[in-house]
Formats: sequence, structure tokens, C-alpha cells
Amino acid sequence: MKKTIKIGFIGSGWAKIAQAPAFSLMDNVELSAVASPTELHRQKFMKMFDITQGFADWRDMLKCDLDFVCVTTPPSLHADMVTGVLQSGKSVLCEKPFALGLLDATAMVDVASKSPGLALLDHQLRFHPAVRGMKQMIDGGEIGKVFEVRAIVNLASRNRPDMPWSWWCDASRGGGALSAIGSHLIDMNRYLIGEIAEVSCNLSTSIPSRPDNSGKPCAVTSDDNFAMMMKFGPSSVALGCSSLMHVTTVGAYTWFSFEVVGSLKTIRLDGAGRLWEVTNDNAKRGRSLIDAPRWKLIEPMLSWDELVLQEKIRQSSLAVHGIFAVGFAFLAHRIVKALRNKEKTLHDAAGFIDGLKIQKVLQAGYRSNRLRTWVKI
Repeated sequence: MKKTIKIGFIGSGWAKIAQAPAFSLMDNVELSAVASPTELHRQKFMKMFDITQGFADWRDMLKCDLDFVCVTTPPSLHADMVTGVLQSGKSVLCEKPFALGLLDATAMVDVASKSPGLALLDHQLRFHPAVRGMKQMIDGGEIGKVFEVRAIVNLASRNRPDMPWSWWCDASRGGGALSAIGSHLIDMNRYLIGEIAEVSCNLSTSIPSRPDNSGKPCAVTSDDNFAMMMKFGPSSVALGCSSLMHVTTVGAYTWFSFEVVGSLKTIRLDGAGRLWEVTNDNAKRGRSLIDAPRWKLIEPMLSWDELVLQEKIRQSSLAVHGIFAVGFAFLAHRIVKALRNKEKTLHDAAGFIDGLKIQKVLQAGYRSNRLRTWVKI
């Protein structure tokens, strides 16, 4: 059993918020190295997490003695970086969206199949206790037959027109709400319910330009909001049923709701990471809202080591960054266990094959938006 797990980071943005703080909570884990082309960002990251090795070129970092590398760069850079990490014999976590297109995604799956290490995709919500609770309730038949899924995500993260232009605004580099937020929701649907057979998608750009570094308006080519309807296929527990995703990043407030509607119960994950249920026999029969639905809070069951981790999370910066940061801490906990025990797979984690399947759904969504019709996966 390996005593100390050494972690490296390619990219210093989201890794500063989630990955590095999460791994720093783990016992016998060393945050060893970071690669970032911007010296100011690199030095700040190194100071925040007491890292002694910093590199402008990620290829130089791969010469270090590392067990695991988090790739948290824009999607257009994933293929080369992930391939380099895997070919160096190290395990890797790739940030989503997985790739720019099916060609890159397929190539990354091929490289991962020949690698001895872990090749994981950062769909961390699978490991959030509330999401695991949802899966147990669905798989155990507690909510009855699945009728539909509804996800509404309202974010105020990009609602100011003066926010600077970045890769997120560039469709050719993998930017946009469908890729960034939709990829998570697609994975949630696949993880909880099963494979998706066809989609109908509408993409929209509400703020068509943003200022570049000099203040000059620069065209936004990616979507900042979208609506997508999906239908589940035969490899699901809800054949023919629908799932609706409605996401905006230019809203006036933040709201997150992911509901699974069943014949006995509806269950809901909220933006605070809480799991709620409401039973069908309590439903009011009228068409107007007179009494609020009687949602009941469900406390997910945790093992003793996860209870310890949960308390560490509550006392860390992760708690204020929401369900994605908290979910990553639980994923990091399992990654460290797997690396320490030299496991080749990680149960319930999203792997590169999942990334390829999600990429196919995303590509179908973009095609549906262009053709204005349903598109089969």
C-alpha cells in the first residue's frame, strides 16, 4: 500500500476552488506540483497550497514523481494534455466538458484503454451524498416507476455585459452553457436513469458581445442559455420518458433544482446539496397553488470515514462553493483510496467511455439546434 499520494495540477483556475482544497483535506496526500503558463497565477497557486514545484509548460511537470494529475484547462487543450499524462504512466482526472468533438473523445478513450492508471472524468456530483441517496431510492424502487426528469439551473454568473471575453465565450474552444453545465446534467441523467436515445435542443446567446482585454467588443459565439429535451432509450429505467433541462447563466439570481418524478414520490436535489421528497398521496388536486407542497428533507446515510470528511468540508472553503466543490471532495476521497490500494477502476466514477457518450449527446444537441429537429444519438 502506497503511503503518500502525490498530486499534480495542470491549470490553476477551478483547481484552486475545488480540486486542490479537496485533496488538501486528505491524510497522507501531498500537493506536489502545478503547471500554469501565467506566472502570477502559478505563483499564487503555489503559495496557497504550499507547493514547491511550478512549471510554465505542463510537459515539464510530467517529469516529476506524481501519482495523479488533475487537468482543469479549457476543453480545447484536454486531448494533448490527457494523452501526455496517461502516456507518462500517471493516473488522470480530466475536467469536463471532455473534448471538443467526437474525434478527440474517441482518441482519448483509446489512449486510456492502453494505460495502466485511472482515467477519470470530473463529474463529481455522482459522489455527492444527496445524489447517491437519489440513486439508492431510484434503484430500490422507492419512488416507483420513473415518469420524467426536470432540471432547472438559473445562474447569475455571466449576467453582466461588462464581464470580459474569455474562452468560455468561444464555441470553437468548447465554451458555452450546454458544454459547461449541460454536460453535468446529462451525466446526472445517465447515472441515475440510463442512456439517452434522442434530443431536441435550442441554444441562445442573450449577450452577443463582451469586451476583450483592451475594452473592444468581441463577439460571443457560444450559448449562454439553452433548453434541451431528451428521451431515454432502452438502456434506462424510463424507456421513452422525457428529461427536460433548462439552463441560463445570465439570470438575476441563482437556483438549482434536479427532480426525478416517480409514480410514488418525487425527489429533488437543490443547490445547497439537500435531498427532498414529496409523496404523491399528499398532492393537492387543484390547478392553482393554495398550499405549498409538503417537501420532506432526507438525510443520506454516510459511512464513518465520510462523516469525518463531511465535518472537514464544513470547516473548509469548499462549503461556500456549493455542490460541485463539495461533491469533488467526496470524489477525491475515493480517488485517494483507489490510488493507495492500486485499484485500476473506481466504482460509480465517470470514466472516459462516459465522456465519449456524453460528447455524443452534446453533439446531437448542437446538431438539433442547427436543424431545428429531434436528433437520435
